[in-house]
Amino acid sequence: MHAILLAPNRPALCLALVLGLASPWARADQAAKQADAAPCIEVQVNGERIPAWDCLQRKLAPAESAAARPALPEAERVMRKPGNQLLQYNLEGTRQRMGDAFGRSVVPQRPAR
Repeated sequence: MHAILLAPNRPALCLALVLGLASPWARADQAAKQADAAPCIEVQVNGERIPAWDCLQRKLAPAESAAARPALPEAERVMRKPGNQLLQYNLEGTRQRMGDAFGRSVVPQRPAR
């Protein structure tokens, strides 16, 4: 008889248990969202504006998950550098520097004085 009485209430009991356990995380998540959504307040003292730098730093900080990147090996780190840092040839950069003299002279174009 006891098992028959509990059988219909099992889904309701499971639902109540799940909602009860999830509420502390939901409240903590909501508190974090409210802290992020709070405006940064600037103060003006004697005509001098003092911005809320700590609040702005928190808002502009990268996400926590982005900070946990694995360290790359040296070869991979060098391969990911842009070409101008690796001193690679760049045709458009050379054309910009040489100007009208590109292909005609070894002396770069200089503005008229």
